[in-house]
Amino acid sequence: MSSLIRPLSVVTLACCANAAQALEITAGDYEPLPVGMNALLLYFQHAESSDFYQQGSKVSDRFKLRTDVSLLRYIHSIGLGENVVVEPQLILPYGHLKASGDAGTLGSTTGTGDLTLGAPVKWTLSTANKDIFSLAPYVYIPTGSYDRDDALNLGENRWKLLLQTAYIHHFNAKWALDTAADVTWFGHNDDYSSNSSTLKQTARYEYQTYLRYNFSPATQFAVGGGRIEGGRNRVDGVSLDDRTDTTYVRAMATHMLTQTVQMQVEVGRDIEVEQGFKERARLNLRLAKLF
Repeated sequence: MSSLIRPLSVVTLACCANAAQALEITAGDYEPLPVGMNALLLYFQHAESSDFYQQGSKVSDRFKLRTDVSLLRYIHSIGLGENVVVEPQLILPYGHLKASGDAGTLGSTTGTGDLTLGAPVKWTLSTANKDIFSLAPYVYIPTGSYDRDDALNLGENRWKLLLQTAYIHHFNAKWALDTAADVTWFGHNDDYSSNSSTLKQTARYEYQTYLRYNFSPATQFAVGGGRIEGGRNRVDGVSLDDRTDTTYVRAMATHMLTQTVQMQVEVGRDIEVEQGFKERARLNLRLAKLF
């Protein structure tokens, strides 16, 4: 199976970068913060993969990748009107990627991911239970660790723009449905692989939804998932025919440890993959401090 390493390594780089820096939401993320409030969040994300797919067919069940990524996120809420806030924020990833099994020659890497700047605008609507609508632009700045000679990188050496919309429907005080959709546009990586090739990628789309239950004022549970589509790559004008088509599921619990400290635990996995790694297990932890 070692003969797979070279033809798959081109695809692997894109897959790893996306896995480390995808902008998934969790249930309740788009509830507005009170005006003037700050939030400092620390994430830890662990994921393991062993199956690798090309065009819907499994080509290896020992193409292993372990991803451990921490993210630091700062948010500040600014009032724009009676029912509108904007929440400027920054996200800085740091992590470790390690390949093994049939993918062992891809090696491992440790470093920072690309700095992300965002400014979600959130409207509280005059519906019966105060639904929320949000429009959120995010810019990925190519500041992360990147080496064209490495198959695995945390940084992508290119600019990205993500535009995300979200809607929260509050059925009542206990139940809510969080939905989000986004599109990511990619700049060119003009220093891709040891040949300094040019990597171009078409737009990628993601759709997410979660059903949320408020067990108490301090505790909530949610289940849901999402789907990622698009993002076909071209290297020096040659298509890799590697369009992403991935479906995943998630379950999470959130609890306020104190009035200003929140803990969230999330588990999940991929259930269908057309191209790239299929995550067999994912654990996300989040600690948030409000001030």
